[in-house]
Amino acid sequence: MNSYTKFSHTTGRLVASGDAKIYVEEIGISDGPVLLMLHGGFGTIEDFNTIAPTLSRHFRLIGIDSRGHGRSNLGSTKLSYKTMTDDLNAVINALDLRAFSIFGFSDGGVVAYRYAAASDPKLQRLVTVGASWEMNEKEPCWEMISGMTGEAWKEMFPASYDTYMRLNPKPDFDVFSKSVVAMWTDLSADGHPEGTMRDIAADMLVIRGDNDFLTNLESMARLKAMNNKVNFMNVPFAEHVAFDESPEIVLRAMGKFLGVELK
Repeated sequence: MNSYTKFSHTTGRLVASGDAKIYVEEIGISDGPVLLMLHGGFGTIEDFNTIAPTLSRHFRLIGIDSRGHGRSNLGSTKLSYKTMTDDLNAVINALDLRAFSIFGFSDGGVVAYRYAAASDPKLQRLVTVGASWEMNEKEPCWEMISGMTGEAWKEMFPASYDTYMRLNPKPDFDVFSKSVVAMWTDLSADGHPEGTMRDIAADMLVIRGDNDFLTNLESMARLKAMNNKVNFMNVPFAEHVAFDESPEIVLRAMGKFLGVELK
């Protein structure tokens, strides 16, 4: 076992994906089962550090900074869920991973859904938190996400902005924030997986905070009805980042789903 139990942006490497460089960092048991960690929009792998110490005792955790986030640069390709799924493929191939599960939060969960819908037999199980699978202008969160600006994000989440400026190799928050919002509101085939969720054959644990303003219960009920591989959990009192707000509940469910006792 290595000595690292949290993501720190100090021990990783860069993986090429097109003209972008994607930052990848590993912690936990070097020969343990692989769990890929995909964070949310405007975030980084350090967002997982509430639960990483527990997970690192059982898994080889591989954290990936999404394109344009953390230490990964944006590149010239349009930021989209499809592009980030291509980046995930590049990392999996570069690390020569033969079997793995994925933990995806929010945007990272959308990428995980898209990857799973391609039916890679190397993917064993999938856990998502706060991850929508469909999007349209009637979704309750549409007004908020479509109206988001870089200035508004800085005012609402100053620590997130400071982290971006500290880690990004060539920071340009205005360009970056516009790219993220454009990805959120992309209703093309490059966006949310929508009906391809029926194609996912891997077992899924889909977690939502009961007070999550970015996902809604009706949508998750439709997903469970669509694919019998979905195990759905609604976490009481939690909002969007349920694994931060109720880590004991989320870890216990993850442990049961992944076949380990997480404590």
